[in-house]
Amino acid sequence: MGLYRILSSIVTLICSFFAISTLFILFVSMANPAILFQCFIMASIVLYGWFANRFFAQVIILKKTMSKKQKDWLQVNAIVTFIASAIWIGGCVLILTSKEGLAEVIKMFPAEAKITTKQILQAVDISLVISSLLFAHVIWTYLLIRTNKKYFES
Repeated sequence: MGLYRILSSIVTLICSFFAISTLFILFVSMANPAILFQCFIMASIVLYGWFANRFFAQVIILKKTMSKKQKDWLQVNAIVTFIASAIWIGGCVLILTSKEGLAEVIKMFPAEAKITTKQILQAVDISLVISSLLFAHVIWTYLLIRTNKKYFES
């Protein structure tokens, strides 16, 4: 459980950053509604982090019951987080393994930005670590939910 606690702390930090980012994305989406989908995904990841922390504190540590509604919120947001992180991992791996993928990413930035390949690769590495941590946390949380079924109201 110690490793899960450490992983949960890291996921909480990630979700805190995502919460702040979601607020900014929400304001930007008022000018460009196409960004609302990204805002939805970010909000789902933040909600997953919140309900995963509640699950850990309430069920794993305190051995108290959790309502079916809270379990449903946890599972629904875990599914969105799982899919988003899987897609994110795939994109990172594609960029890291394909020179064409990296070239496409570089083309997305204007020439005035002066973003180097090294900077993009560092950002992709960070993204890969974050998405992998989220992916592992979701899987581990689902396993803990299954092994602690008795703590959920029916």
